[in-house]
Amino acid sequence: APNAWYKDAVQYAYAGGLMTGVSADAFAPEQTTTRAMIVSILARLEGVESAQAAGFAYVNDEWYATAVNWAASAGVVSGTGDGNFSPNAAITREQLAAMLMNYSAWKGEDVSARADLSTYSDAATISSWANDVMQWAVAEGLISGMTEDTLQSQGNATRAQVAAILQRFLAQ
Repeated sequence: APNAWYKDAVQYAYAGGLMTGVSADAFAPEQTTTRAMIVSILARLEGVESAQAAGFAYVNDEWYATAVNWAASAGVVSGTGDGNFSPNAAITREQLAAMLMNYSAWKGEDVSARADLSTYSDAATISSWANDVMQWAVAEGLISGMTEDTLQSQGNATRAQVAAILQRFLAQ
């Protein structure tokens, strides 16, 4: 829609080849984004065409296998436990922050920035492993509140949100 908050970000992600539509004429901005989609976007940015198998279950000859295997070897992802990557699971905002921070670190960028999250009423709901990554993502301006005082770190990231976060991330 011409007045949608995400219009420019979606156009940026689509025009840059970062994200495609879900069909020939639909982007589905409110649809959730999967873990496989995020690593595929990052692998596309790096021009990755092959990678050694990382040993994750359910990541063999699927469309996302090369991207997942590359991301694991680069330290961008470590899986979801028990040898799984959970490629088709919806990505949470804190998982997205972790992947972007790990990707930045892999590229040799400074990832030491941290923001005070105490102004967010739901800061206590951030997973213990994700405190640093959410502090980094907020400090870098990649993730802002879903409302004035909530981060919803464990909420699923929609395709529109991912497009907006990627636009901010790549502008840096």
